[in-house]
Amino acid sequence: MRSMTTTAILIPLLPFFAGLLISVLGKRFASYVTTVGISATVGAGILSLVTLYSVSSGEPFRVTVWPLQDDGSSFFTFGMLVDRLTAVMMVLITSVSTVIHVFSVRYLRGDSGYARFFALLSFITFVILSVVSSPNLLMLFVFWQLLSWVLYLILAFNFSHVPAYQNAFKTLIVHRVGDVAFLCGLVLTYHYFGTLEFTELFRRAAEQSYVISLLPGNLLDVSATSVVTLLIFIGAMAKSAQFPLHVWLPDTMDSPTPVSALMHAGIVNAGGFLLNRLAPLYTLSPDVLHIVFIVGAATVLLGASMMLVQNDIKKTLGFSTMGQMGYMIMECGLGAFALAIFHLIAHGLFKASLFLSAGTVIHSARHEPKFPSSSNHKPARPPPKQAG
Repeated sequence: MRSMTTTAILIPLLPFFAGLLISVLGKRFASYVTTVGISATVGAGILSLVTLYSVSSGEPFRVTVWPLQDDGSSFFTFGMLVDRLTAVMMVLITSVSTVIHVFSVRYLRGDSGYARFFALLSFITFVILSVVSSPNLLMLFVFWQLLSWVLYLILAFNFSHVPAYQNAFKTLIVHRVGDVAFLCGLVLTYHYFGTLEFTELFRRAAEQSYVISLLPGNLLDVSATSVVTLLIFIGAMAKSAQFPLHVWLPDTMDSPTPVSALMHAGIVNAGGFLLNRLAPLYTLSPDVLHIVFIVGAATVLLGASMMLVQNDIKKTLGFSTMGQMGYMIMECGLGAFALAIFHLIAHGLFKASLFLSAGTVIHSARHEPKFPSSSNHKPARPPPKQAG
């Protein structure tokens, strides 16, 4: 078990130290930037596969980094919860990140921000891995915030292009709206259930129900679990571009293609992951699941219809992502959480490949065609003007 604990801790730490090393020494040792970033991500991917095999054939385990003596009385614990959901998500994240790292080697070669991009890519991989391995709501919320800020930095990578950082700021503001609701849900969770640890929270919510009176005289009583899950769902809506908090997603196409691939194949999946992590709570709130289903259905209709009228390939894929996220949320609304995870994995893999393929086509189309030296082709020239 000690060896698996070390393995689990190394998975997010490898991209973190790679990002740190590239940030500090990237300009001095520019030729080693890609080697460091790719090696760390590949190493994290291999360790993720080992962890997935371990938890699939054994039991989930928990790693507590702080406090050192965990007696259950601490308000905040820093560590990892490694179960099948965590392990599957780690394999997906490291796989997609590895492909994007390799693709970016040639795609961004010669760019003045080459080292900065790989540092941000490593950091965002670390943050997403930390989100999916968080053992409690507070730690998940902290890394949820870091994800928004790192996403802002990587969307504004081309900061000399005005629309890029304007749209990055718009994304940050929309995410803040969802995060306010998420924070309110977190506060209510601790107020009524007295814990933010996932395992203990699920047990207490199943054993005892609490009621919140929304109007004086107990005229409108609502289950505390329903209020908490609804508020947290609003936070998930913002990250997963669900209607009406979808307005940020179509405007993020000014970023480099690898950024689009990572965002649409990994980051927008955070909302679906959050609902699956809190599945035991949502199963206690059937009314909220109905709302989840309706929001997902509206997002599917809007995303699919807007996708059909786009004339830009990246925007077409962006609205496709929006529709697929709607399907995933619908599946959660139906209580099919396992199906939603399967959908999440499949969508992450194929959408990353689609964005990278689209980027290759766009990159090639920006260059003039080169004809073989043996070709007799002569470029067409406009006819000379007649003097009249």
